[in-house]
Amino acid sequence: MPKIHHHPTGPHPEPASVHYLDLEAEADRLTATLAGHRRRSVNLARESGVSLIMMALEAGDAIAEHSAEGVVVVQLLRGHAVIQSGGESYDLRDAQAVLFQPGVRHTIHAEEQSVVLLTVNGEHG
Repeated sequence: MPKIHHHPTGPHPEPASVHYLDLEAEADRLTATLAGHRRRSVNLARESGVSLIMMALEAGDAIAEHSAEGVVVVQLLRGHAVIQSGGESYDLRDAQAVLFQPGVRHTIHAEEQSVVLLTVNGEHG
């Protein structure tokens, strides 16, 4: 399978010395727009090589195997998702997370409607 790299695009908040994020409110806004779509995402911040992306997924939606050039943290905020990587399966529930080193391939499958917070730290290589 070809290597896929995700480089966040689209609108981002303006640079600031501090970003205050109400993750519950952001998750509510995102899930309110989810009906009729498989997934929705919003770029919450991008500063000094760190990107914060919130993604809502409908039950049954899956993100195909991919990797990133930077360290990635996938934190489940709501719902139930299964992440697979390197022959291992990680069954995530609320407030659980997985950290991937650069280049580690993984998939995400929403077992029920789920909201994840992705933190991508820099681009290596």
